[in-house]
Amino acid sequence: MMSVPTTHTGRVGAMYMFTRVAVLLVSGILALPSEAWACSCALKADVRDSLKEAREEADLIFRGRVDDFQNPFEQEREGPDAGRATFTVLETFKGKAVPQRVLSLDDSLCTYLFDKGVEYLVYAYGDEKKGFTTSVCTRTQSARGASVEMESLRSGTLPRRPVAMRRQHLSCTRCDVEAVARKLVCGDKAPCEPGDGKASEEALREGRPFWEREKRDEWKEQALFGVGLDGRAFQLVQRPNLGADEACEQRVLRRGCERLSLNSLGAGTRMTCTGPSEEESLCDEKATRQATWGPVEAPPRGRCQWSRADAPTCEWDPETVPLAPGAPTRPGLVCTTGFRRHSAPCRVVPDAATPPPAANGP
Repeated sequence: MMSVPTTHTGRVGAMYMFTRVAVLLVSGILALPSEAWACSCALKADVRDSLKEAREEADLIFRGRVDDFQNPFEQEREGPDAGRATFTVLETFKGKAVPQRVLSLDDSLCTYLFDKGVEYLVYAYGDEKKGFTTSVCTRTQSARGASVEMESLRSGTLPRRPVAMRRQHLSCTRCDVEAVARKLVCGDKAPCEPGDGKASEEALREGRPFWEREKRDEWKEQALFGVGLDGRAFQLVQRPNLGADEACEQRVLRRGCERLSLNSLGAGTRMTCTGPSEEESLCDEKATRQATWGPVEAPPRGRCQWSRADAPTCEWDPETVPLAPGAPTRPGLVCTTGFRRHSAPCRVVPDAATPPPAANGP
């Protein structure tokens, strides 16, 4: 296993205000949340406030399966009919119960992009005469993760606020694809900086070791290519890269190449791996992951994003605030070290005093 001897400590940077992000598919190019394509929505810091307001403001709430979806970004038309989602209605929580619903979707940054064949819990706005619409700023979500919210809608009661929390701290030997590339290309020699453009092309022609960053969807993976000290061409990828939900999820994989072939510039990757071998793992953070649970403490002092009623994402404060003696612990939150270190994925549990089993290893 090739790795870098550093560890995730669970320390975090500065707090930030949560933003619902719309990831838009425009002209076949995926615009990531880190780029300009983002939709900012007002959020409630409390799950009860968030649910109560959503129920009161929505004109229609239903669970339905998407039978047809016309992506507004793939249409040449403009205006309110640029996109549509057609649902078979399976359950109605508010509004008139009908067997089918059609929602109009515009081409704004806040448009909700549905998947055909998937069931959703939908919060919609409008009326029976003019029609209904929804957006990413509503509580519309996949029904698969909305069982707690739908049960709350059926019963007409709001869930209790979590009164305590327990945090899981993850540590592991860190994987770094660039450190792996430097080891393959330069051994213990330093510095070993990436090449680009003509420098990489010249090294490839002359059979000299080099490495270069490859432009890809960095949300899913970070990719490199090059030639090692042993003369073998390779491609390296680190997954899931920026898209990781937790710390200690990264893997570095290598694929050997019979040769690297230069592509024309300006279209996709610069070089093609000809005769690729099967991927082999050079580093896997899950293999060295250790998880421990901290003490029961007071609920998060920062904001929590309650887009799911049972699984918020909360601001991660490195300071532990002890729970007062005799204070209630039901219901509670358990939160895991966030990959981005400023936020933590959490879930609601019956009692924060009972820690879940520590999830060490893969």
